[in-house]
Parts: sequence; C-alpha cells; structure tokens
Amino acid sequence: MKRKLLSALLALSLTFSLSAAPAAALTLDEARQLLRDHYVDQIPESILSLDSLDEILEALGDPYTYYMTAEQYQQFTDSVNGETLVGVGITVQTAYDDGFLVLSILPNSPAKEAGLQAGDRIIAVDGVEMTATTDVRSAVTGKEGSTVTLTIRRSDGQVRDFTMQRRAVVIPIVTYDKEGNAGVIECISFGDSTGDTIEEALTALEPDVAAWIMDLRSNPGGDADAAAVSAGLFVGSDIMVYFRDANGNYRFVGTTQYCPDLTDKPLIILTSDYSASGAELFSADARDLGFGIAIGQTTFGKGIAQMIFNSANTEDLFDGDAMKITVYRFYSPDGTTNQWMGVIPTLVMSKENTKTAAMLLTQPEPSRNAGYYKLELAGWTFYISRDEALSGDNRAAFTELLEALPPSAALYEGERNSGWNAVTPAKLAESLGLDFHARTFADAADSPFATEIDTLSTFGLLEGYEDGTFRPTNAITRAEFCAMLSNVLDLPEGQNLSFSDVADDAWYNKAVSAMAARGFVSGMGDGTFRPDDTITYEQMTTILSSVAVWASMSAEELNGKTDISLADYQDFSPWAQRPAWIMDQLGALVGDLQPQDLATRETAAGMLYAMMDSLHMLWQ
Repeated sequence: MKRKLLSALLALSLTFSLSAAPAAALTLDEARQLLRDHYVDQIPESILSLDSLDEILEALGDPYTYYMTAEQYQQFTDSVNGETLVGVGITVQTAYDDGFLVLSILPNSPAKEAGLQAGDRIIAVDGVEMTATTDVRSAVTGKEGSTVTLTIRRSDGQVRDFTMQRRAVVIPIVTYDKEGNAGVIECISFGDSTGDTIEEALTALEPDVAAWIMDLRSNPGGDADAAAVSAGLFVGSDIMVYFRDANGNYRFVGTTQYCPDLTDKPLIILTSDYSASGAELFSADARDLGFGIAIGQTTFGKGIAQMIFNSANTEDLFDGDAMKITVYRFYSPDGTTNQWMGVIPTLVMSKENTKTAAMLLTQPEPSRNAGYYKLELAGWTFYISRDEALSGDNRAAFTELLEALPPSAALYEGERNSGWNAVTPAKLAESLGLDFHARTFADAADSPFATEIDTLSTFGLLEGYEDGTFRPTNAITRAEFCAMLSNVLDLPEGQNLSFSDVADDAWYNKAVSAMAARGFVSGMGDGTFRPDDTITYEQMTTILSSVAVWASMSAEELNGKTDISLADYQDFSPWAQRPAWIMDQLGALVGDLQPQDLATRETAAGMLYAMMDSLHMLWQ
C-alpha cells in the first residue's frame, strides 16, 4: 500500500505555512503559465500581470497555492511523511488570520512540555511579529539545542510567551492502542505509511476490541490516495472521492478491487474544526458509505485539492524547488462538496466531551440489559453502561451526548427481563437527574416541519430568538434567509457589494455579501436587494437550487440537462421554473405553497433540510 510519488494529487495541507517566496529556478513567466493551465478557476489577467509571484499569489487569495524553495519543499515532504524534524513539535494552519493557528501538539515534544495548546495563535517568534507573508516554519525550526520563544495569543485573548529548546521531533503520522473496549487510532496526516499502519492496527487489535475510534481532530489532510486506502480498510472496494477540474472534467480515486474490509465493528470518528481535507474525505466516506459515525465539531471546510509541480513531473521548470497549485474541487462518494461548510458530524459535541462521549459508546453488547442503554444511530447499534455514564467526568459527556442526539436516533433503556424500553433523551436525563438542555425549540413542536427544525437545531444549524423560541409561523425576510444559509454553509466573507439598500453596518451585510459574492443571490435589477421584503416560495426555491448546483454533482448534472419539460412549473415565474424543476427532481420541494406565497421560518427550515438531506449533507 505505497503512496504514489509526491507529484500525485494532494488534498492537503495545512501542516505548516509557506510564504510565496520569489522563484529561483522557476521564472515568473513560467509560474504564470502554470497557473493559467492548471488553477481550478480562471484567474483574471489583471492578477497574472502583476510584477512578482508574491503579488500574484497574494492577490489570488488562495493560501493553498504557493511556491516552495528547494529547502522549503524538503521540509514540506518531511512533515507530510512522518520524518524527523528539528523544532518544537507543532502543526500550524497555512492561512494567516490574526496569527498562525496551532492545529495540534505532537506527543513527546517541547511544545507539549511547555504547555502549548491546539487553538493557540502564534503572533510573534523571538520578538518578530508574524504576518501573512511570514515563513513561520523557518522561524520556528532551527539548530538542535537552540532556543526559540513563541508569543501566543490564547482563545480568551491572553498573550503569553513560551520559550522552548529545539530538538529532533518525530512526527508519528499514526499511533494506535487499546483503550478500554476500543481500538483507538490517532492519525495526524495521510501520508506514505498511513494505510499500512492502520491496517496493522486493525489486524493486531480486532479480536480484542468492541469498537474503533479514529481520532482525526488534529489531522489537516494528506494525500488523497492515502485517505482513500485508509477508508477502504473499513469498507472494502469502492469509490472514495471525485475530483472536478476547471473544465468540468471528473476523475475519481477509489480503493483497489480487492481492498480488504478488515472489520465489521462500529467505527467512531473524532472530528474538530481543525480536521481538514483528507480528514474530511475520510469522514465523508464513512457518512456516505455507512461504515461509521462521527462525533465532535463540524470540520474545517477545505474541499479543494492541490497538485505538487516539481522536477518529477515538470523537470524543465524545477530544480529541487516546487509549486503547489489548487487544481481540483473534490466531492464525496455521494457527490457532495465539503468546501466551506465542512462535514457535519453525527453528534455535534464540545471539544472537551468529544473523546469521553465516544468512549461511552464502545461497550460490547451486554449479556443482561439491566443497567445499560441501547442507542441506534446512523445504522449502527451502540451500548452504554449506566454506571460508567454517570461516573465522575463521564456524567457531563453523557449529558451532552443525550442533548446531541438527532430525532432520527432511537434510545432504549434496558429492563430486568432483558427487554428494551424506548425512552426520549429528555425523559432519561430527567430520571437520572442530569442537567439536560434541549437544543430544540418548544414552540416548534406542533409545526408540520417539527422534525426538520429539530434536526437542524440539534446540529446547531438554526438560530432562534433570545427568548429561546423559533417562531415557526413568522414570515422570513430575504436578509434572514441569507443569514440562515450563510450560517449553514459557513461562507467566508465576501466583498461588500453596492446594493443601495444594504448598509455597511447592517446586521445582515456580511451574510448578503457572502451569498451574493458566490452568485447564490442577486439584486432586484434596480441596484437594490430589498433585505426586509418577505421572501417568496419561488425566490427561496431559486436560491436553494443555486446552492445545490454548486454543492452537488447530481444537482450540477440536472442543471446541465436540456431535454426537460417545465410544463408542470408554469405557475412559477420564468426565471424560477428550471430551479423549481431541479429542486423537485432532488425531492426538495416541500409544503403546499404557491410560488408567489410568502415563506415562513418553518417553510424555510423544511426546504433547507430537504435540500441537505437529498444531497447527503446530513449524517443520518
């Protein structure tokens, strides 16, 4: 199971930041042509004509496209493939945002011993302020035995200095061990040895464990082939990911025809907002192909893939140096992108309770049901010991696990006669005296879209009012619908647009700008957006259709069809007929509304859920 050459497609890498260093072997004209030929989107000539590669890459605004000197490229390959480096033992997000974000702390490292934490931001190294163009890796690494001081800003705003002595740090791409009833595999990157080590773990521990935990919380990505091979060990032969280039051409990566499925036991994937790229591919594979569940936070949202251009594939241009360029967007086996929105886990949990909650689900099936709970979730059955769930620190994690259960989950309490009695999470929490806080809205219980509203709110995708209500029958404005969608998609801020009626300080400005920048919404043709107008059913349908076409291969295919009949959609305005047909084909038209009817909050939630469910964005 050896990975392909480094010239293979990479779906990574946030491991360390690299500046857009001026090319030595690669000339500026050659760099321009590489970008023209291979970048996933067409780059305006106004950007390509800039005077330096630094300026071009800065204007492009893609932190994953950059030039590497020969030294930087060697450091990059070492970090991906688990080599020994001299530094302090941290992985750092590529993109600069008020400091470089520390993604993970390696075990047995100076950073671990000094007390650095994932989520810290490096704002200075040895007193030198970090900026977007700083090569933070070169600043942190250095001669063995030398010292380095990192100025860190904590998530609470506290600024601290950490002085550490550099030493050789081995990057363990995969480690594994048996913890309780679980085989726990921690994977911090998908590289050369990842598949081999995971196979080794499964083979060694399979007879002695009741479930598997794959910890991807600090995994920023890796090689797409390695991620596919790793997923295949849990599901066997299948397509793992599709890649789409700028010309609309697709290729896929899958496991081999004879890829072994080494376990039929439950797999629990731990995710965080630092899980990116290859880690997201692995998680989406489990969701789409049904070989596990995920617990944690929604992942980073990197649904683009890069290719390394070096002397192996473009020998006339490079001499030890290299350039990484975003060349593909990728999609899960069911054809859905995770760009921006990330992968929503099966159970959305806080960081502090993620691992503990997962461990509670690793009990083997009990011989006697009394004292146990049974949970049916996403096609899997889990057992929880009551004594274990209520002991010590486990109590808080168990409480949050109950709060995180979506309506599709089924929970049972074991009876003395070996039967199982169905129970709701709220009732169980009440009987146990747990401090349970429902994530649902009480005033949505009688809504025809109660299940949809409850599901989205449990995943943290819907916001209510300050008094804890959802007010399902209230009208929803165009601005409110944009805010709802922008929150779900986790869109990056877009350039402020010149809608005459969207003030710079309006609460919805960022949401409307983000949606408009990506072509999901437009104005009214007169320079206005009319943010306070109640959105109509057909307007909502059109917006959701545009999102679906962007997010899904199947919706994109529908959008490209020409031999269709719109005869059943004549009640819609001409501009809304094709979007209505697309949404209907997806099974995402809900309710009995007429096209020009004014939408309500419950209708909006119902249609949003239907679209997400039809595109397999939700893990159920």
